[in-house]
Amino acid sequence: MEQEAKSVVFKGNSDGLVIVFPEGCEFEQALQEIDNKVSNAARFFKGAKIKVVYRGINLTTEQEKAVYDILVKKSGAVVESFSRDEENKGAGNIAPKPSRTNEATRLRFYPGIDEGNCKFVKNTLRSGTRIDYDGNVVIIGDVNPGAEVVATGNVVVLGTVRGMVHAGADGNRDAFVFALGLKPTQIRIAECIARMPEESDSDGFCPELATVKDGVIVVEQIMRPTLK
Repeated sequence: MEQEAKSVVFKGNSDGLVIVFPEGCEFEQALQEIDNKVSNAARFFKGAKIKVVYRGINLTTEQEKAVYDILVKKSGAVVESFSRDEENKGAGNIAPKPSRTNEATRLRFYPGIDEGNCKFVKNTLRSGTRIDYDGNVVIIGDVNPGAEVVATGNVVVLGTVRGMVHAGADGNRDAFVFALGLKPTQIRIAECIARMPEESDSDGFCPELATVKDGVIVVEQIMRPTLK
């Protein structure tokens, strides 16, 4: 019985996106899969700045351009770069051997999820403002559309999030995002990406906590009585 062809796989990382081409795939078919995946996930990428790398097969310059053009036109993201993953260049279909470097990468997560370095920002973040910090970040104010908060630890916003927030940016899925109002253009925890559903603004706060469960970002409301 003929084995079913494998599909192109998208993986998130701290910088953006990894595209994995399956062994022996036909490029035109893979390109169509990429077009479909990017189009379907456009609302998650919209407004984000991403770096994209690919793995699995060697693409020609023309093929790389074809993939890049789809990412630029269909994702709604700012694609800062597109290249073959340097760690996999020349590896062909041979699986890389485990190395101390890979082990060190897995252990480099920011350790201060429960306690550690913390940056306090005592004002609302306007469009175009970006906070990038190796630790936990607390915003006393709002995160407006067009503003970005990136932290290797947790992100706590004592206001409403309407911009982009990325917790656990070094790949730590134990990080969380808490806000008095979660209405972000995009939310990330480690390599997981989500976007809140389109809803009309309502008055007042509804505290919410975003965490990763089973590889998916889950947002839970924190009822006011529990905050006493």
